[in-house]
Amino acid sequence: MSNDEPKLARGRPRTMNAEKVLDVAMTAYWQSDPADVSVNAICQMAGISKPSLYREFGSEDGLSRAALDRYAERVLSAVFAILHSGKGLHDTLAALTDFAAADPRMETGCLFYKMRAGKHRLGPTTRARVEEIDATAQAAYAAFLQSRCDAGDWPDGLSAEAGAKYLGEQIALAITQRASGEDPERIREMLNLALSVFIRP
Repeated sequence: MSNDEPKLARGRPRTMNAEKVLDVAMTAYWQSDPADVSVNAICQMAGISKPSLYREFGSEDGLSRAALDRYAERVLSAVFAILHSGKGLHDTLAALTDFAAADPRMETGCLFYKMRAGKHRLGPTTRARVEEIDATAQAAYAAFLQSRCDAGDWPDGLSAEAGAKYLGEQIALAITQRASGEDPERIREMLNLALSVFIRP
């Protein structure tokens, strides 16, 4: 059966724009606690029916997974680009600080960190994707720190894995503070202090 055949059925034609729905869902999850955003609310915001949404995404879990993928592609990719830029330790930490403290997209926090904090309330597919992204991010942070160690920018003998965990959590904390309304300059000051451990003499 072709995707066009339902248009021949009685009733309203299927006119759902999946890209629009994903944008609506991503924004709704991002601006609130993802677990508190209902399918009904997304359908109302997107102007579609619940059966149409389920036909496209399979389930609420399928929708939230797709929205997280959209977020990773559009937003988290900026963090990975910073880590893979090949720049030195100081420049990379400065870019990460700018992202956490000044990027306007972080005003309402980070969708990924929100989903990670409440992953026990997510469906299995979305939860697995959160864990996959988390592991990928930790590996990227660790690879960056190891490359800086190999280049002599970071003290040899320190654990890149422990440093990666610390660095990632400091970025997450700064973004969470942005969402709570903390002054961006104060966040930058605190983050610079927290990350100073990486550039000690």
